[in-house]
Amino acid sequence: MAEMFTKLEAEYCPPLDPALLSAILSDFDLSSTHDVEQARATLDPLKESAFLEEAAGFDAAGTGAQDESLGHGSKAESCPGTSVSLSRETDLTSLSNGLSSLELDQDLDDGSHTPGTISTAEDIETLDEDTKIQMLLDVTHGRVTRYSAKHTLRKCNGKWHAALDELLNHVFFDEAGQGNEEHKVSAKGIDAFSEENVAKRGRKRKHKVQNARKMDDRRSSSLPISPIDSTVPVTNKWQTAGEDIDFIASRTGMATSSVASIYYSNGTSLSRTISDILKTSVQNDTPSDDPIIAVNAHDLGLEFPTIIPAFAAALVGLTHPSTAAARELAKALTTRPQVKGGVQIVPQYRPPQEEDTEIASQIVGKKSKQSNASNLSSELSDLNGQANAYAAARRTALSQAYAAHRKAKSDRLMAGAAAYYGQVSRDNAALYSRSSAAAADQLAQSQSGAGELDLHGIDVLNAVRIAQGKVEEWWQGLGEQRANGRLGAAERQAGYRIVVGRGTHSEDGKSKLGPAVTKMLKSDGWRFEPAGAVIVVKGRARTGAHT
Repeated sequence: MAEMFTKLEAEYCPPLDPALLSAILSDFDLSSTHDVEQARATLDPLKESAFLEEAAGFDAAGTGAQDESLGHGSKAESCPGTSVSLSRETDLTSLSNGLSSLELDQDLDDGSHTPGTISTAEDIETLDEDTKIQMLLDVTHGRVTRYSAKHTLRKCNGKWHAALDELLNHVFFDEAGQGNEEHKVSAKGIDAFSEENVAKRGRKRKHKVQNARKMDDRRSSSLPISPIDSTVPVTNKWQTAGEDIDFIASRTGMATSSVASIYYSNGTSLSRTISDILKTSVQNDTPSDDPIIAVNAHDLGLEFPTIIPAFAAALVGLTHPSTAAARELAKALTTRPQVKGGVQIVPQYRPPQEEDTEIASQIVGKKSKQSNASNLSSELSDLNGQANAYAAARRTALSQAYAAHRKAKSDRLMAGAAAYYGQVSRDNAALYSRSSAAAADQLAQSQSGAGELDLHGIDVLNAVRIAQGKVEEWWQGLGEQRANGRLGAAERQAGYRIVVGRGTHSEDGKSKLGPAVTKMLKSDGWRFEPAGAVIVVKGRARTGAHT
């Protein structure tokens, strides 16, 4: 089989490429005479075609360098050099043809060197600096100064053609800028936003305010207008509806048809449409466990306190990862629509009667108690949720910092990433401590009274902090009764009760709050009596001994 492959390779290579031959023969079994005949039937037309292409001088690269080199004598030994020379000569020909558009094809028969008197383009680059400068001045026909030509030539490292291209560009733009408005070149890039291209100020003093207003209108017209920030009433209801639908669809990623259906079912109200979308999202979607979404929802709730936490989380989830879109939707949700028309209805009610006042006070009292309890539980859950979100974000940043620190041993650039994630971890730790402290304060306040502090459900660190502050507050509240034995005897005898529990719900069944609070009271110099799950503080100890 190898012998047959060698025989076929010697027969068909050249003109065929060995790689092509090997690829074709891999489809045949060379040990079989029938397959060898089929392979020859495939290779014979290819061999004949290759001979015809060589006879016709076909260049597969498409450069035509071999044919061009036959007509250039001494330059035939280097095809790339020939191509560069031909391109330079072509550039010079197109340059001489293009000079007529700038009125630069004047008579230059003053004895100076011009591109037309030089045999090749390479010869120009071999001239001295003064000659090149003079040639640049002659070609531009005095439209540039000698200093500009010299400076441009040196900036181009002495390359005459590069300097000529740059100077011709300067000449073209200078003449186009000084021409009439019909042929004037419009400003591009950042220059188009310059003061003279945006608006022209009036010269007369009495038109100063009017011109300033026109300039502001032109500037505002170039910016995208949000349906919330627009102060000009739109009379076209269809256009307003289209803008509102596009506003919601572009920020939530929902289909325009779905948004339009919800929009028209809510009476073409932007805020009610957003509220309906958020209600559907809260009911159908499961809450996200991403700590970043939780932190962004918390920040959005702080910025817009009238939005409930569930809606804030839904807003961030719908627009994630764009927090700007969530803020725009929140602003649209909390913005009241403008009153259209000049007629405003002022309602008038009958004065309230005495029995109405009593009934209303009873109803308000019941509702206030219920609302206070519900608000307290919701605020406590929000604070706990924030603390958990910050703790999760801290753990994530800490793991990323550890990973970057390990990679920094082989890559020094990862040390900066480790420092960044370490700072993020510390920031989230501070936010977690603040949120957990606020939640502990809220819980202690809800389950404590004037002479008693209940620390159930509070961690040890916050429990010690709260107990220390509450005991000092109770002692300062006694006033003169602290020193007068007859006046303050009952209050001091009752003391201040701190409920620490028996540790039934602890991991090992032992109380952790009791020993920690007892240690704090001893170190602060308080006189107290342990009573099982309760510690009764009697006052300040007179001596260093404590009970």
